[in-house]
Amino acid sequence: MRIEEDSIGKREISEDCLFGINTLRGQENFAISGRTIRDEPMFIHAIAIVKKAAALANKTIGALPDKTVDAIVSACDEILDGKHLEYFVIDMFEGSGGTSINMNVNEVIANRALKILGHQCGAYQFLHPNDHVNRGQSTNDVVPTALKLAVYAKSGALIEVLDTLAEAFAAKAREFDDVLRIGRTCMQAAQPMTLGQAMGGYAALTRRLRDKVASQRVDLLVVPLGGTAIGTGLGCAPGYRESVVAELSRLLGEPLEAADDMFDGMQNADTLARFSSELRIVGDSMGKIAADLIILCSGSNSGLGEVVLPNVQPGSSIMPGKVNPVMPMMIQQIAFAVTGNDAAVSLAALQGQLEINHFEPIMASRIFDSLDLLTNGLRLFTEKCIRGLEANREQSLRNLMDSSALASVFLPQLGYEKVTEIVKQSLRETRPFATLSVEKGLLSQDQVMQTLYESTRYQSATTQATDRSASAF
Repeated sequence: MRIEEDSIGKREISEDCLFGINTLRGQENFAISGRTIRDEPMFIHAIAIVKKAAALANKTIGALPDKTVDAIVSACDEILDGKHLEYFVIDMFEGSGGTSINMNVNEVIANRALKILGHQCGAYQFLHPNDHVNRGQSTNDVVPTALKLAVYAKSGALIEVLDTLAEAFAAKAREFDDVLRIGRTCMQAAQPMTLGQAMGGYAALTRRLRDKVASQRVDLLVVPLGGTAIGTGLGCAPGYRESVVAELSRLLGEPLEAADDMFDGMQNADTLARFSSELRIVGDSMGKIAADLIILCSGSNSGLGEVVLPNVQPGSSIMPGKVNPVMPMMIQQIAFAVTGNDAAVSLAALQGQLEINHFEPIMASRIFDSLDLLTNGLRLFTEKCIRGLEANREQSLRNLMDSSALASVFLPQLGYEKVTEIVKQSLRETRPFATLSVEKGLLSQDQVMQTLYESTRYQSATTQATDRSASAF
């Protein structure tokens, strides 16, 4: 065992443990959620690459010896390769404003660098977590910078998933471009449309969501690194600020920028709050589509039955043969969770005090959770629901033909009085308007179908579609 001491007192730590006393205290004080920073490897990756950039910048400006920097860089590279994750033990809900997170990383890097140099862990007189690994830095500029970079990295997968989902909806729009149905407003029959048009609307929405997330994502590349504790840069050597952002940009291969005003960059979390709100909007929008599909797939004998979702699992432990819309229901639950996460991020941004926001750990936890939920959930939604979605053509047409809302489509051909007369008879006899119009010799079946397709602005209805729909009469 080795002994480490801080201002609180002394503690024993296992000889080869890569973290030190600061991490140990944070681990004990914040055993809260059971989810530690090691469960967010992209966050660890982001902090490690910030530490590597800082070491290289300090080497460039002569603030650290080459041998020390080389050991720090080697330790960072090992972490970037996925090693030593077991030593990142601080809870994501830690209450120190990120200090425990920053010191956990500092201590792991320092102790690994010491071993690379041939020293024992804890021999900080040779290489110190604060004096060397944290040179020119503060928790207050490192953690928000790493958080932004981690969110940037994680959000790339969500953008790809949204692209894939948009194309899946677009494919269904093409497949269902001749499936006539009744459009509904306020859950009441409104006007004829095609199922393809509905799917096309979902595709357009998904593409727009993708573009909005991508646009907000770019703002994450503006970082406060170099501001140290409150934006003054106190504690870093001349030239460090410019050098560290340049090094970090080079290492990441991304065009990073330092905040125009470092005090603004340190004080305010609006960029993270805005990005979180875009994730909430993705959840809201996908939840709405999921709700639509749940309504549209409701059993044809007891509901609309216009679409058929893939059967992915039995739906009841007591009702044989029942199949539930589990994938859309999963998306709705994700939407609820993401909305809650965004509320937490919004409150955290609101409660920042004076020169920093010390609630970045909860922002990190909630944004990472939203990204994971949306990325994983929408990938499954695409694969297990949308790609296998089928149209119940006959039921869709039957629902359309049975609707009295159909009558307004035929006003130009039959006139208001005649249409009113047929509607009254339709309601009195509970028989479809179109069927009565054909029986009376006012319209032919082909004329009905032609008029319906024209009403949806569908300009190339085929004979095949007309023939397939004749059974509706």
